[in-house]
Amino acid sequence: MPLAESEIESATYIDRASILLPPGDNATVKAFALIVLNQPITDLNMLDRVWSNAAVKICADGGTNRLYAALDESTRSKYPDIRAYYEKELGVPVYYSPDQDSTDFGKCLLKLGELYPGERFPVVALGGTGGRVDQEFHSIHTLFVHEREAKEEDTAAKKKREITLLSDDSLTFLVGPGTQKICTPRSVLGPTCGIIPVSGPTVISTRGFAWDIEDWATSFGTQVSTSNAMEADEVVIKSDQTVLFTLEIRP
Repeated sequence: MPLAESEIESATYIDRASILLPPGDNATVKAFALIVLNQPITDLNMLDRVWSNAAVKICADGGTNRLYAALDESTRSKYPDIRAYYEKELGVPVYYSPDQDSTDFGKCLLKLGELYPGERFPVVALGGTGGRVDQEFHSIHTLFVHEREAKEEDTAAKKKREITLLSDDSLTFLVGPGTQKICTPRSVLGPTCGIIPVSGPTVISTRGFAWDIEDWATSFGTQVSTSNAMEADEVVIKSDQTVLFTLEIRP
């Protein structure tokens, strides 16, 4: 059945894109934690925007090195090693973790919970996609882990932590079942996007795309909606399972 106007009007609203807007243009952005992971940082303008918008910043291991490498060379040359720069120049606390079983992403999420107990900052993971494919799958796995934990928790005491994966090229996050209206400002996003059926066979309907679909069955091995294009600053996705929504970031 086509998407009814009443469904669209009552849809859950999702805004993950305001983190990319310049400070001052992002009145709707919520306080969030920026986690820097182990991928090269090449878009310094985007880094500056998300860094300025973030309330909390955390790096682990490789992400710390990547952030240091993005600094001006004259600044880096003043310090004999990376740890000295963070501790002496910035006054940043440095924590040692003996955990050899968790990824950098997992360590950062654990430390965030320890430093801010009771808070559920939305998380933006810079470097969560791009690079090795196995690491990308682990980032997507992490999204599902937190979705599952949110369902198992007492939601009256703890709300779900939103996690968004960010790279120089893409903004990626989960969209749950039901009808969702998603903020997609074309000043910073698009036009290319994809809706990936990561939960298994899924039926989706859309509004606001170049190629809208209605009650469209999608699954790996049959058909998948990739390389679509947004044609509006808000789009609508209706699905019967959780899907992965990934959007191109404008250079």
